[in-house]
Amino acid sequence: MGEPATVTEPTGAVRVLVAAIEHSETWGKVWFGLIFWGSVLFAVARRVWPDTDSLPLLVGALAIGLGAGVAAHLRGYWL
Repeated sequence: MGEPATVTEPTGAVRVLVAAIEHSETWGKVWFGLIFWGSVLFAVARRVWPDTDSLPLLVGALAIGLGAGVAAHLRGYWL
């Protein structure tokens, strides 16, 4: 028999893609909470308080969304 095939580490763009996939599998709930729930809460807040400055609403909505995502990540599920 010959020598066993060696597995080489991915390089270049493949390495970046593999790292991005692994990151999204690990932290997907956090990113979902930040981006999706944060933007939904911001849209609702803009409807409820239309005359309020947008930046504090955006920061607050994103912070709540991030908190929800971190909580889901720690628990392992959303509900």
